[in-house]
Amino acid sequence: MSPLAIIQGTPTWVWLLLVFLAYRGIKALHGGTTPLSKLAIVPLVFAGLGIAHMLHEPLAGWSAALAWIIGIGAGIAAGLFTASRTRFIVDPVARSVMLPGSFVPLLLIAVTFIAKFWLGFEMATVTNVAALMNYVLIDAAVSGVVAGMFAGRFITYWRAMNECTGTSAISGTGGTRG
Repeated sequence: MSPLAIIQGTPTWVWLLLVFLAYRGIKALHGGTTPLSKLAIVPLVFAGLGIAHMLHEPLAGWSAALAWIIGIGAGIAAGLFTASRTRFIVDPVARSVMLPGSFVPLLLIAVTFIAKFWLGFEMATVTNVAALMNYVLIDAAVSGVVAGMFAGRFITYWRAMNECTGTSAISGTGGTRG
């Protein structure tokens, strides 16, 4: 199958999702202040897509669900680790987070889109059931890890927000008061 045929055969919603996620990733390059609620969007999108795919994939059973759960746990741990080592400032009054510019969200989005696109292609074209089952498990794990990484970052900011008292702000990397 030619690359052009693969691109033409891809549903429109996939390209719209790519545009939205790329926009969010490019926006993260510049940093700035963002409402905490907006930082919940990307982990929810990735978690929702992962769960929806498992619900609609006939071969996704308990093993795929377990792969997703393990993946999300590992992703949350990685997201907590990376976000806690990043400088950020929370404003409890505005319920916002000031984040420095970072390539990490764009890189995660790009790697995830490429991996999921490849997995989707393989699952649509493979004829061997054992290979298909492996792709389903890998897909579930990738979905869990990515959703978990973004969720771990969100949890870090949410925790810092909730640790604030009054109008003081808390910065990341050690939780020092600003």
